[in-house]
Amino acid sequence: MSCQSVIGEDNWDNKEQQYWLGFDRLSGAGLGSTRVRKLFDHFRSAEAAWNATPADLKSLPWFKAEHIKEFLKQRGMIDLDELEKGVADAGATYMPYFHPLYPSRLREISEPPLVLYMKGELTFEQLDHSIAIVGTRHPTHYGERMAKEFAVGLAKSGATIISGMAIGVDSICHWGAIEGGGRTVAVLANGPDKCYPTSNIGLYSTLVDGSNGAVISEFYPGTKPEPWHFPKRNRIISGLSKGVVVIEAGETSGSLITANLGFEQSRDVFAVPGRVDSPMSKGCNNLIASLRASLVSNYEDVLNGLNWISVPRNREIPKMVELFGREKEVFELITAEPVHFDVLTEQTEMPIGELSAALTMLELAGAVERLPGDWYSRQSNIVID
Repeated sequence: MSCQSVIGEDNWDNKEQQYWLGFDRLSGAGLGSTRVRKLFDHFRSAEAAWNATPADLKSLPWFKAEHIKEFLKQRGMIDLDELEKGVADAGATYMPYFHPLYPSRLREISEPPLVLYMKGELTFEQLDHSIAIVGTRHPTHYGERMAKEFAVGLAKSGATIISGMAIGVDSICHWGAIEGGGRTVAVLANGPDKCYPTSNIGLYSTLVDGSNGAVISEFYPGTKPEPWHFPKRNRIISGLSKGVVVIEAGETSGSLITANLGFEQSRDVFAVPGRVDSPMSKGCNNLIASLRASLVSNYEDVLNGLNWISVPRNREIPKMVELFGREKEVFELITAEPVHFDVLTEQTEMPIGELSAALTMLELAGAVERLPGDWYSRQSNIVID
């Protein structure tokens, strides 16, 4: 659909909004988003299309008799005022396809949503510099670290981070964007008033309060998550974004669906390489080996790949730490890859109490991070003096 059909903001009639809600709620009437947009082009308004007579509809060669019958039947059962009340009661807003502020990049994809529902505060101009980051629900420590570093760095550079609010990489990236002082948008596979998974209620609450971003969905408030919703919503994650970054994905990961949609939508796709013996890295490594995705090792590679030289870059300042004696010896044995306390005990041959004290001092200095299960890893921004 050509953007020439989009009405200018000054000429948009807010009364049109209700009728788009009606079209969006039609089910099984043979009216996908393509036909609805063709109806709009023919009648020049959603109101006129919604109130079309049977004779009007019969004049359209692509609108079959069974479609007319089902449309008229369902139209008579839909209360537009109740639909709008339902959105308001959910604390949500909505944006029809032809609204002048509907994300222009999303109009480019196949079968764009007729209506976007949102909770939170977001002007769609803020999506101009947006990047999707997706990955496995079960990341390794390496995947968790990469997800956070990419999200924080890109957010600090002015990018809006798009993801799906799933556990794992998605959630880490949303929180990383917030930590980086940026904005992030979660695309949901259910209504915008539902938090799924429920374990992410803290993240959901943070997003819908509007200070850090928003949640977006093509599903009307109250809609529950269904298995088929998740691959469907992935086209919006990639569609809203200029580029897609994949961080840890198995061979059958749902993240690869988003990557493939990105290819179809002519988006730039990037993949973070991982260990060749890690099942969680096979999807990313295969994307790189196929030469379909660009290899990236840090967030600046993504910015360079997108040629976003105008995005402000606030580099993370290395933290200087002065270490002496056994603390320095212990630190030099710890890398970005987690190492267990027992291994450090063997390598240093230090008494347990002395090693614990050295590790505690390194933690307090911000040089290492203690992970669950007595594992330790080096902080990435540390410079030893």
